[in-house]
Formats: sequence, C-alpha cells, structure tokens
Amino acid sequence: MSSPSEIDYAWTPTTATRWERPLDEAEQFYTSLAKAHEATGRVFFAMTGAITCSLPIHGTDRAATERRMGDALRRAWLQLRYDHPTIAARVEYALHQGRCKKVYETFSDAYTPADWLDETFRVVDAGVTGQEWCNSDPPVPDLPTLFLVKEGSGPHESEGRVRATVVLRARHDIVDGVGTLMLFENLFRHAARAYETGPSGYTPPTFGGEWVNLSPPLRVAAGIPARLSSEQEARMREILEFNAALKKEAVEIASVPFKRQASLPGRHQRVTITLSAEATARVLAACKAAALSITHAYHAAIALGVRDLQERQPAARVVRYLNYSLINERGHCAAPYSTVAHPAAVYHSVSGRGLAVDLTVPASSDSVDPVSEETRSKEFMDTAGTIRDFYLDIRDDAEHINLVPSYWAMSTIPYPADGKTPPVPPRNETPSVSISSMGVLDRVIRPNQGIFELDDPWVTGEELGTGLGLFLGTWKGKLTLSGAYNDAYHDKEEVLVFLRRCNQSTLQGLGIEQLD
Repeated sequence: MSSPSEIDYAWTPTTATRWERPLDEAEQFYTSLAKAHEATGRVFFAMTGAITCSLPIHGTDRAATERRMGDALRRAWLQLRYDHPTIAARVEYALHQGRCKKVYETFSDAYTPADWLDETFRVVDAGVTGQEWCNSDPPVPDLPTLFLVKEGSGPHESEGRVRATVVLRARHDIVDGVGTLMLFENLFRHAARAYETGPSGYTPPTFGGEWVNLSPPLRVAAGIPARLSSEQEARMREILEFNAALKKEAVEIASVPFKRQASLPGRHQRVTITLSAEATARVLAACKAAALSITHAYHAAIALGVRDLQERQPAARVVRYLNYSLINERGHCAAPYSTVAHPAAVYHSVSGRGLAVDLTVPASSDSVDPVSEETRSKEFMDTAGTIRDFYLDIRDDAEHINLVPSYWAMSTIPYPADGKTPPVPPRNETPSVSISSMGVLDRVIRPNQGIFELDDPWVTGEELGTGLGLFLGTWKGKLTLSGAYNDAYHDKEEVLVFLRRCNQSTLQGLGIEQLD
C-alpha cells in the first residue's frame, strides 16, 4: 500500500469511457466497514435519504399527474448524473495493487442513459408511507439509486394532490448525509423545471465530457498536505494514548442494554419524535440564553440518558459516557467543492479525541428520582458545558482539518488483501449512543420548488451495530429527533422511550415546562 505522499488522487482515464482514482482515508473507512460486514448480506452505514413531495392534480386525472411527476423526476435524475457524475461511481478493489479505487464509467453503445435510468430510478407502488417503506428493509443497490415511493390513500387525496416520497439508497463511500440533502435540493430544482416544460421542451444532457465534474476526495477538496509534520505526528501519538487511557482507567464504561440472543444484525429501523413550532422556539431561546447549541443540549441529554440506563448497585458509582462527534467539513473545502456543485462526496470528519463525560449512577437504595429539580438542572448544564467545550475545541482547532485523514485511518478496519468476504466481526458488547446534527434543513432544501411542495427531509446511515444513532434537525421551525437502530438488538418502543426521555431531559435541564 502506497503512503499518502505517493498517491495521486486525480481522476485518471483508463479507457475511452472509464475514469478511476484511489480512495482517501474517509472513503476507505466506509468501504472497509462495509466489506467487514459483507457476510451479513447488508451494507453498514449505507445512506438512506428521504423527502416527501406533493403537487396538485392536473385537472381530474390523478394517474396522468403521477406519470408527469415521475417523468420530471426521472429527467432531473439524469441531469444530476451529468452535473454530479460521482452519483454513478462505485468502489472496486484492485487485487494487483492491493487497494480500493473509485470508478466512473460514462455511457456507451453498450450502456445507455436509458439503461442507467432503468437500473437506478425505480417506481415503487408501495401503498405505504415513505417511512414505512424505508423500515421494510429496502435494497442497497451497487449504484446509488432513487426510489419514487407512491403512497396509498390519505388526506392528500381529498386535498386534490399527488403525494410520494423520494428515497435515495447509496453506499456511504459515495455520499454523506449533508451531501444527500444537497442532492435533493438540486434534484427538485431540475424536476420543477422539467415538470413545467414537459417532455416537448426537454433536451437531455450530452454525455462524454461530464467527467470534469467528478468530485475529488476530501484530501484534495480541502488541500490537506500528504504528510504530517513532526509536531502533528507527536499530537497524533498523544491523541491515541489519550483515547486508550479513556477505556483503561478504572471507570466503568456506560453502555446501552441490547438483546443479546442475536449474533447477527437484522433490519435497520428509524423512529422519530417532533416538537411543535412553539416548543422548538422555546428550546432555541433557552439554548441561546445558556450559550449552548441545540446539539450541545441534546447530546448532554443523551449522555444522561445512557447513564440512567445503567443498573443500580448498593453503592453509588461513577460511569463514563464515551462517544465522538461528526463534523461537516465542506466549510474547509475550496470552491467549488464547498458548494452544492459537489454533493456526491464524503466531506466530513470524525473527532480524533474521544468525548468522555463521567456521571454518577445513584445507589439502588435511593428512590426512583431522589434528586431535586435544581440539582438535576445543574447536572444537565454541567454536562452540556463539557460537551460544548468539546465541540468548540474542535471548531477552534486550526490543525483539525490536517489531522482528519489520520483520524479516519486510526479507526479503519483493514481491507482483506485477497478481496474475499471475511467473517463478520464480533458485535460491540458495550455500545453507546451517538448524535448527528443535520442543522436547519430548510437552509439546504427549499420547501417550495416550482409546483413541488417538499416536506420532511431526513437521512440516516444503516445501523448494523448494537448501539443507537440519533439524528437532530429542524424543518419549517419544528425540531425532529430521530433514532436509528437495528431490530435484532432493540425494539421500537424501547428506542422511542429513549428519545422521549432525552427530549424531556433537555426541556427540564433548560428550565422549560413540558409542552404537549
């Protein structure tokens, strides 16, 4: 395996219709993780992105309106293939080179735009909501694929509207969460135009030169030097020692209980709770007054929620919540890679130094809730302050972006040298709960695009592990907290209870009365 200083990450033509480049460390992390769990028949952290769209029925012909919607989205998807050709890329393993590479092939007589559309744009007459379909174990195709999920009857029918959910399924080494949201914005911008003009006014893009729009890896987009300086290498050693010490110190690691009879993962699932606009506004105001972000507040509630799941013993004891943060790095990328021109990319990082919060588990002899409201509020604010400082240290760290490839590399499972499917790794016996903050979603996706009205955009990564992945975002002034889990290890009601407790803990900690 070549060192980063010897790797040329430029897209290189290998035939008249094929371009290749090596993966960088961020992409390799997800490729290796998926390969390690390939024997499960599932794809670890595969992206699911979903957004609901509706438009008025044209005249009285519902079926014709549905067809016109589908045709507009199909044409928009082809335009995205030209604008962002990396959505049609895939990862291959080069056995003779001993490394993975990203591959893009343009169209030819043997594989036409119609062939690609038939493969990657699929209409699903599900008769269920988009969320229900996403929880039904949909496939992860080899190439990123759009599913247009037609919903069954509902209130939209009496309102004279056609409603469907657009779902993107893709591997995480091709696109990340923020990139998925950007893709939706671009998709519906083109779809609105295509719907308005109709087939007669449509001119498909001319393929062959679209390869110039292929996205580079984060290393190139952010201009990260190939080698660490001696000072940076010393810092990496210190971080590795720090992280190792977090687990070796004589402090019990707090973990989430899970069903231990299952040895292999089942279906990825997602559940949500959504606050009213009034409650969301009060949370925002309280966070601002406390110099916290919503992410700081809810991450604190998660840490306390995990603590509250620990078994009580005769004596009180300290347990440690361990986790990390995910950071969108598009702000560190040079133009145009920092913009919506390059959504199909893995432009995010993981914190190098682990987040550790030590919390006290009360003794079993204590009553269920012996702590005063004032004490609980102080504990919440202290925890939120610790988490805020952790996030701000990363934000203010000028060296963070240069260390990102090393952070990814230190967590990457080695890819099998022979390229064969390996045995499934042992499950994590001490899982935790993470949070990914998607921010204000309607700053990325406009709710109205021409005739299309959009609603409820969300993303998750396929959860095959024993832990929980929480996602936080606001849309049209309402905050949604969602939980991703695997149904082999957790139940729906169990995860919903955890989400509700996190929300209640946040409201109480911020001094907000519980709202319906």
